[in-house]
Amino acid sequence: MTISLICLPYAGGSAQVYKRWTNQLHPDVRLVPAELSGRGSRMDEPFYRDVEEAVQDLLPFVLKTALKSDAYALFGHSMGSLLGYELLHALLEEGLPLPSAVFLSARGAPHCEKKEARRIHLLPDDEFLEELKGMGGMSDELFRHQELLDLFMPILRADFKLVCEYEHRMRPPLPLRLTILSGKDDGCVAGPLREWEGYATGGCELAMFEGGHFFLHERESDVVAMINKILIGIAAPI
Repeated sequence: MTISLICLPYAGGSAQVYKRWTNQLHPDVRLVPAELSGRGSRMDEPFYRDVEEAVQDLLPFVLKTALKSDAYALFGHSMGSLLGYELLHALLEEGLPLPSAVFLSARGAPHCEKKEARRIHLLPDDEFLEELKGMGGMSDELFRHQELLDLFMPILRADFKLVCEYEHRMRPPLPLRLTILSGKDDGCVAGPLREWEGYATGGCELAMFEGGHFFLHERESDVVAMINKILIGIAAPI
């Protein structure tokens, strides 16, 4: 049994942020990174206006992957967690196949994040860049070279706009169990992570890692090992 792992990137990221996982995932797990509009292989396409537009764009990709797989799982980090959460509700509302496992990383429960929402994308360039530096995870090379900044700033601002202007609405809990990942020193996550419990009928399992908001890269092998363990546990009984 092969499980497809759909991965959604964080703000400013593309499908390439997960490429290093390819050789670390179990042979029965197939990496399927999603490419968002406006970056990577879709650089010539317009940015999303809001989360809803992003979800509608991603739905056919998720459905195609689901139909070609024995089973599939969904992973999202930071902005990718937000997109993943809304994708789950869209799949449920459309009566489409739900994933066998869900990993939401580096983001607090929607109602907690809403209380903490800031209009970071509206800051002047210098203040916006300081916010990004404070989050970590960005290469120093990016901040030293204006041509790289000119390339990535529109992407980053578009992604932060999407996140900051997101309007959460309460809905019945998802008929799933969630795995919530977080860095122990992540100061970007709002509220207690246990608040995610109410968003899924199966509750949630917390997985804490050393590191900050980008523990995803700092503890890459540990993160992938945990994913392997859960997904192969799903595949084993088949």
